[in-house]
Amino acid sequence: MPIFARRRLQTMLNDLGPRLTAADASDLLARLEHKDTKSALAAEFELALLWGIARVADLKVYPEFPGTLKRPEALSADLFGSGPAVIEITALSDDTFSGQADMDRAANMMAQFADRTRKGSSKHLYFEFQEARSYERGRHRRIRRVTRDFRLTRALEAVLQAWLESPDWPAINAVRLTDEQIDVVVHWKQCVHPLYRACSSMPAVADDLEDNPVFKALHKKEQRQLSVAPAGVLKCVFLADAGCELLRHLRPAGVTETGGEQVIRHFLASSTVDIVCVFSIHSSGYSTESSFSSRFWTATPFDRRKSPPAGEHGKINVLVNSLPRPILEGNQARALHRQGAFHPQARGEYLGTHIESGRPSMSIKISSRLVQELLAGRISPEQFRYFAFGKDKNFFEQQLSRGFTIESSHVEKKGLDDNDDYLVFDLGPDFAASPLRKPGSDDTSLTP
Repeated sequence: MPIFARRRLQTMLNDLGPRLTAADASDLLARLEHKDTKSALAAEFELALLWGIARVADLKVYPEFPGTLKRPEALSADLFGSGPAVIEITALSDDTFSGQADMDRAANMMAQFADRTRKGSSKHLYFEFQEARSYERGRHRRIRRVTRDFRLTRALEAVLQAWLESPDWPAINAVRLTDEQIDVVVHWKQCVHPLYRACSSMPAVADDLEDNPVFKALHKKEQRQLSVAPAGVLKCVFLADAGCELLRHLRPAGVTETGGEQVIRHFLASSTVDIVCVFSIHSSGYSTESSFSSRFWTATPFDRRKSPPAGEHGKINVLVNSLPRPILEGNQARALHRQGAFHPQARGEYLGTHIESGRPSMSIKISSRLVQELLAGRISPEQFRYFAFGKDKNFFEQQLSRGFTIESSHVEKKGLDDNDDYLVFDLGPDFAASPLRKPGSDDTSLTP
């Protein structure tokens, strides 16, 4: 799965199982394995944070309140120092705020027309949507130039058709389509991935304190699940960064941008919600291990009260430190999940090859999943060599040419936070692969 190894997800499900009804467990499992990226990532964050709360505090999962069918994710008696809290968990991404859905929709319409005009041309088309800027009510505004109800007019079709049918196509490698609905530059490229053929020069930034996904999500949670909280119980929202720039960068660098912190504080100023806590995954450094980099969790609590009790948020720090190691950040997980990379039968997540030299023997550690996929016929020998050795020389061939053969092998288990293990081959000198030597000489022993 995107955020955690599948082994870890199953362990967390098992740990949380005694607190779940059969229906709740089935619902959570279905969402974890859902093809829809939004549903799957939200379920992963929900499972992880519920599991984390259970490790550091009292927890009741999906509590029921009299007179209502609306259930928040959690009720904890002691997660916060000042009293019990009802907790709602929601994961946010830039999928809607980035305008990606509108851009993809428009790009698909233009791609279909392109194929009708020139068969197969759509696989070379890349759509770069432009932006418009304005200054309204004392604020700078940026707008992506594509409408939600875009239609390909005859005038736009004529421009696109003339470009596609030009004898100089694709030497003239771009054309611009613009009217009141759209402003897009269509580029010809040698290779374009169908999931990533539409982009915009405008990032997913906010220029309004309320017209953004963070404020809208908080308001929705306040009006629905948290409205059932009894008097005297804290109302809390956990916001998880599933690829949301407003949550990843709570204080943006741009002076004209509205940051996530501003939005959350603006919401709390006129809200009945007491605490909002943002959970995000960040990276530092680089590693060749399966995690690709050193990733860590951050938790940033915001409190509506001007002077919350001392130590009120202490268990939040304990909670975030107890969460398992994430494999990917939210935006990376979102992109790869859209490609189906985390289906249990998809190509494996391979550990990198390692060489451990000694005298006279040596060891080669290689991905066990990679070896099994080769033996299963799911990858070719060429793919195996590429994933195992990259551009380096085949280490097994290198050692065989030295006269080293495999003496023993074993599996080195990597644990719950990896989706792979090592297959370790111990090699040593062997006359079965070495020239024979004159008897009585000093070098007839099995030495390199």
